[in-house]
Amino acid sequence: MPKTPSYRGREGYTQAIVTLTDSVTKKRRDYWLGQHGTPESRELYHRLIAEWEAAGRRLPHSPNETVPTQQRESLKLIVLLRDYLRFARRHHDYGEFRSFVAAMRLMKKYFGSTPAEEFGPNKLRTLREAMTRGSTDEVPPRRPWSRKYINQQVLRIRRIFKWAVAHEKVPASVHQALGTVEPLKRGRCAARENPRVGPAPAHLVDAVLPLLCKPIAALVQLQQLTGARAGELVELRVCDIEIDEKDTVWSYRPASHKNAYREHERVIYFGPKAQELLRPFLSGRATSAYLFSPAEADADRRTILRAKRKTPLSCGNRPGTNVEDRPAKKPGDRYSTDSYRRAIEYACDKAFPPPAPLARAAEETVPEWRTRLKKGKLWEELKAWSRSHRFHPHQLRHSAGTSIRREFGLEAAQLALGHASAVVTDAVYAERDKEKVIEIMRKIG
Repeated sequence: MPKTPSYRGREGYTQAIVTLTDSVTKKRRDYWLGQHGTPESRELYHRLIAEWEAAGRRLPHSPNETVPTQQRESLKLIVLLRDYLRFARRHHDYGEFRSFVAAMRLMKKYFGSTPAEEFGPNKLRTLREAMTRGSTDEVPPRRPWSRKYINQQVLRIRRIFKWAVAHEKVPASVHQALGTVEPLKRGRCAARENPRVGPAPAHLVDAVLPLLCKPIAALVQLQQLTGARAGELVELRVCDIEIDEKDTVWSYRPASHKNAYREHERVIYFGPKAQELLRPFLSGRATSAYLFSPAEADADRRTILRAKRKTPLSCGNRPGTNVEDRPAKKPGDRYSTDSYRRAIEYACDKAFPPPAPLARAAEETVPEWRTRLKKGKLWEELKAWSRSHRFHPHQLRHSAGTSIRREFGLEAAQLALGHASAVVTDAVYAERDKEKVIEIMRKIG
C-alpha cells in the first residue's frame, strides 16, 4: 500500500505543511495547515488526507477551500460530541456506547473544529470513506470496517444530529440533509463483507464442553436449549427464576435486555433439561447471588488442583500461603459477555491446537513466536485456523433458533428467541432446513 504523506513542519517557518501528489498527473502540491503542532493543523491534515484518498488520490481543485480561514461563531462539532457523550453514557448500554465512541472519535479527528451545522452529506461521505479504508497511523491501527458496520455507524451519526436538533443545537435541515446519503450496498462499494453468522458447529461444541468449567459449560448448554442471549443468562440470579409448582416449566424475565427501551417484554423459559442444568447452582446460594460465578469456578479449579497434589503438605507451598493480599486481577461475582466468550475461545484453542508450523514451540516466548509467524507470513494462516476451529456464544443462539424451527416451525422459533417479528427470525437467526430441499430435489430430479 502506498505510503501516506506525512505531517511536517516547513523548515524556517512555524507553519505545518503536507505535500500531496496527483495519482494521474503526478503533480505535487504543498498545502499549508496552520501553526505547526496545534490540534487544528493536525485535524486539517487528517481531513485533507481523507478527501485526497476519497478522490482516488487526485489533488483538490481548490486547495484553499480546505483551510478554515474564517469560521462563523457557532457550535463546533467537538462541543456537540462532548454534549452527546454525556447523554450516551446514561442512555446506551456498554456495547452500543462503544460503537458511538468509535464513530465520534472519527468525527472529532476529521471535523472537530468544523461548525456542527456545516456537517453535510459530503463530509459524511468523506468520513465513510475513512471507515472503509481503515488507518495504520492510529494506535492501535484501525482495520477497515465492514459494510454493515459502516452503515450502522452512519445511522448512529444521524442519531447524534437528530438528538442535536431535538435540543435546538443545530437546524433541522442538517439532520434532513444527512438522511439523503444512501447506505452502502453489497457489490457496489469497496467496503469488506463479513461472513454471515451461522449456528455453532456441533462437533466443535461437543469437543469443547468437557474442557469448560461447570458454570461456562452450563451457560453453553442453556443457550443451546433456550436460545437466550449471552448477556441475559450471565445476569441470572436465584430470585429471578419464577418456579410454578403447577407448571413444569420455569420462567425468567431479565431486568435488562436488548429491546427493553422499546418496552418489549422478554421471557425465557426453562424446560426439564434446562432445569437439570440449573438445579446444582440453586442450592446453598443467596437469593440475590448470581448463579454463574467466576469466583466459584476459580475455587473449584483450585480444589481440583489440590486433590491432584503429590507433594506432601509439609513441603512446598501450603494452600493459602502464597495468595497475594492485593492481586492485580480478582474473579468477579458474575461473568461478563466478554469473559464468557474468552473462556470458550481458550477451551477451543486447547481442544484444537494449531499444527506444528503455526504452534508455539516449547523454547519460544510469546513475542518470539509472534515475530516468527509474522516474518514467515504465517500469522494470517494462524488466524484463519483459529476462526475455523472456534465458535462464539452468539452462534449458540443461532443453533437454538435453527433447531427449534426445524422441529416446531418458524413461529415457535420467533417466540423462543424473543423477536417481535418473524421476519428477523427467518432472515437472520434460524437457518432453513437444507435437508428438506435436498430431499425434494432428489425426488423431482
